[in-house]
This record gives sequence, structure tokens and C-alpha cells, in this order.
Amino acid sequence: MTKISLIAAMGQNRVIGAGGRLPWGHLPADLANFALVTSGRRMIMGRKSYDTPDRLGSPKGNFVITRQMELPLEPGFARVGSLTEALAHCAADPEVFVIGGGEIFQQALPLAQRIHLTLVAGMFAGDAFFPELNPAEWLFAHQIHHLADTKNRFACSFLVYERKPPQMGA
Repeated sequence: MTKISLIAAMGQNRVIGAGGRLPWGHLPADLANFALVTSGRRMIMGRKSYDTPDRLGSPKGNFVITRQMELPLEPGFARVGSLTEALAHCAADPEVFVIGGGEIFQQALPLAQRIHLTLVAGMFAGDAFFPELNPAEWLFAHQIHHLADTKNRFACSFLVYERKPPQMGA
């Protein structure tokens, strides 16, 4: 069975986007972590995440969830009508990453087993948000801190959460 993982960067107020862009700009440390964590895995994203100039993708393959059947896509990106359809294409994969945006994260959260979350130090204005996590459902696994430096305007922490196992008899 395919492991479904979410990966996102958010501000301290859960903002993940503002007008189709990352509100904090370019953070090389976050991009390096993203590349390391997702290496060799396919990705699922919504149309708004595909449309952004900050778009990320995988050489292994990418699925764009959209109702716009005429939306032109670059090579390496395939159009699907739903998260369910995208996951069906990845049924043989050991792990697949859902990379956004807010609506797609909301749909995928109940199915996810792991979350890789970059917490960017700061409160940002925005129009897209990462869903709130229910602490009864998630275990904090570990974190790595990265201080602001000449290449990274903001400090950030790379957090990993694992879904708690179901309660026996529940």
C-alpha cells in the first residue's frame, strides 16, 4: 500500500501562500530539504500549486488535480480530476508526496501517514493555509533547526509528524 506523505512550508500562522507565491520568498535551506525528502518519489498538487512560479516537481512524475481539462501542462505533469484518481495512479509506489495547496492538503490530511513541515519563523499575510493538525492524531517525530543566514532570510525548522496508530478497540 502506498504511503501518503504531505510536505509543506508554512509561517507561524499556518500561511502557505499569498497570491500564488511563497510569502517569505526564496529559502534555499527549505528547497534543499524538500529535494532530500522527496527524492525518487512522485508528487500530487492542485492546479494553483502547478500555476505558481514557485512550482516544484519530481523527475519521477507529477499529478495536477484540476477540473480544467484543457489546461496545458508541461512534460512530466499529468492531469487528474481528483485526489482519488491521482492516488490510483500511484498505487504501486512505496510513497507519494502531496505538495499543496491548501485545498488539496485538506483533502489529503485524513489519508496521510507522515507530514514533513517546514515552519518558517515569522507571521505572514496570505490567502492559503495549511490545515490545523489534531494533536490526538499526530506524534511529533523530530525536528532540525536552520538559522537565518546570508542565503536564507528567515530561520526555519524542519518538523516531521507521524500519524498515531489507531487505538486498540476503538
